[in-house]
Amino acid sequence: MNITIKEFFDMVTKTIAEPHTTITEQDKRKAIRVFLYLDEFMMENVPEYCDDTSLGDIDFGCYAAGVLDELEGK
Repeated sequence: MNITIKEFFDMVTKTIAEPHTTITEQDKRKAIRVFLYLDEFMMENVPEYCDDTSLGDIDFGCYAAGVLDELEGK
C-alpha cells in the first residue's frame, strides 16, 4: 500500500484526535510535532534519509513546516 505524506499526516492527526471525529487545530499542531520528531529521528538514524535517494523525497520536517504555515496564515 502506497500512501502520500499528506495521507500519512491525516492518519496521524486522526489518531491524535481519537476518540473525537472532529479535527482541531490543536490536533494538527500535535501531529506537526510528531512529524518533526520523526524527521529528527530519520536524520539521525537513517543515513539514506538525507541523501538523493527515493527516501530523500520524503521530508517530514518540510511538510510539517508547510502545515504550520497554513495554520498561521502565512
